[in-house]
Amino acid sequence: MRQYIALMRANSSAVVDKLEALKSATDALVTNPGEDTLSRAREAWLDSRPGYGQLEVGRFYNGPVDVVNGVANEWPVDEKFIDYTADDPTSGIINHTDEFPEITDQVLIANDEVGGIENLSTGFHAIEFLLWGQRLQQSDGPGDRPYTDYVDGGTAANQARRRTYLQTATEILLSDLTGVKDAWDVDDPDSYATRMVTVPPLVSLADIVRGMTSMAISELYYERMSDPYLTQNRKDEESCFSESTQIDLAANMLGVENVYLGRYGSVKGASISDLVRASNPKLDDTLRKQMQTTRGAIDAIPPPFDHAVIAPEGSAPREAVKAALDTFVPMVDSFRQMADLLDIKTNI
Repeated sequence: MRQYIALMRANSSAVVDKLEALKSATDALVTNPGEDTLSRAREAWLDSRPGYGQLEVGRFYNGPVDVVNGVANEWPVDEKFIDYTADDPTSGIINHTDEFPEITDQVLIANDEVGGIENLSTGFHAIEFLLWGQRLQQSDGPGDRPYTDYVDGGTAANQARRRTYLQTATEILLSDLTGVKDAWDVDDPDSYATRMVTVPPLVSLADIVRGMTSMAISELYYERMSDPYLTQNRKDEESCFSESTQIDLAANMLGVENVYLGRYGSVKGASISDLVRASNPKLDDTLRKQMQTTRGAIDAIPPPFDHAVIAPEGSAPREAVKAALDTFVPMVDSFRQMADLLDIKTNI
């Protein structure tokens, strides 16, 4: 348990570092809007995604990541809930000055998902939309919001409110993930980490395994890859404004592998793999190979992911997505064998 806590702490700390860099970059954009400051803010957002993608393996058991996930990483975003769109230049919280006289953290938090599950006012993808803007066609490249949307007297309207919104949403996200990092502090007697080491070991082990298997199968295989492959709808793609979903998928699978192997970066130690190998070395070898194969297959999908899923049947990009999906199928049975070996019930 302590090794799992150590890697969650290291992972969440790295995410907070990246979000602090994102805050500095968005502050610079707001202070001095320009092509360069917008580009650096976009780069900082992209740079924050791999760490968060790995951290999501710590979900699905009502732990610290679950507490914030509803506001941190939900999608799809209804663009009109936040800002103008091509067919409605006066839409969104930013432009509804009568309904929202001020844009504050309380206002954004209180209005998240008000009126619909796509009415997302906070989180990674609200910020993504504010940085990249709307994409009108799935076959186009990423959004291309002009930096002048943040310049007084520039494009669109309510530029000062847009600046405030971007800063506020970024601060909320940083605060939420700082809370996750603090929850993994085993030296704090009131933290989630401390509770995890004080309950019966099998209870915590079951949570860890359920988080890992749910992330791999229910979330990554079905929701994040199979759904967009079948629907060919960009709204099923996670990071559609920046066209960076490939980063998300690869990071999610790496997070699953991290937990199984008991590692995050230089943090390495006792693992679920050790437990499985002690009783069934062949199953451990199989799981290791399957995870590595799946990660390689995801890496082999030619980016951007949404262009690959809408490619014609039989084309190399779409076949690459199918090949990656196919690698998950044998992993389902291996996970079930692992759960039986450890006397754990999974929800896959």
